[in-house]
Amino acid sequence: MYRPAASWVAACLMMGTAAADTAYVKPSTYSPDQGETITVEVAFNDYCCEPRYAVRTDTYEVIAPDGTSSAPERVESFAKMTVLEHTITAPGTTRISTGERLGRKGEYVLLDGIYHLVNSPDADPITVPERTPILSSQTATVTDAYVTVGTPDWGAIRTSVGRLAIEPALHPNSARVGGLFIGRVMMDGAPVTDKSVLVTNEVQRLNQAGGTLSKTDEDGIFTIVFTEPGTHVIMVRLQAPAPAGAETDIRSYTTALTLQVAPD
Repeated sequence: MYRPAASWVAACLMMGTAAADTAYVKPSTYSPDQGETITVEVAFNDYCCEPRYAVRTDTYEVIAPDGTSSAPERVESFAKMTVLEHTITAPGTTRISTGERLGRKGEYVLLDGIYHLVNSPDADPITVPERTPILSSQTATVTDAYVTVGTPDWGAIRTSVGRLAIEPALHPNSARVGGLFIGRVMMDGAPVTDKSVLVTNEVQRLNQAGGTLSKTDEDGIFTIVFTEPGTHVIMVRLQAPAPAGAETDIRSYTTALTLQVAPD
């Protein structure tokens, strides 16, 4: 294998095979009173929602209902989790976000339109043809949750954060058991088709069960019917060429939405 100086052509929306931790954002309440100070647990773990690693970053955002962004009032990181503290002052829906956080670097090869992790203990065994270019990669993660004072609105939801987005078509704070949840996966404003969307919840974790998969259609739209109450994480992941000026050839994007599903 080698590292060429020449440019390369990639199938930019193909998902790689390597697993990576997903962050979740878990507020102490999803329906605070106006003026209430809430705490927010943020951690990495592919299982919802048990803290495994703290999410240390300076990209945290609190996006108000009018779309304006500020940093959380307080951020404290511990061994397994980061805790945010913020007073929710405005009526409507506020977004608590990690922002787009750049993380660990790795190496991939592109074979038949699919990225494969290499030179890592986490890499699956594969046969790589000689002189296959090795591509440098860096993770880019975004995780959001929404809290609502009074009547839900859409200003914070429609504010762009990061390249890979989960756009809810139904308000996240209205999720209920048995109800249909509709969302759309977008990359740089374009729909991502035929993409797996993973949904995990706390009941599955306690029962040591896997998550459930949905698939995006030609318009990037996916649907979910929730069968359990409690905290859920909706996650999508893909590899794509890094933006101009980046330190690596590609980025491994993971975007997630944490929401609370109410009983029927």
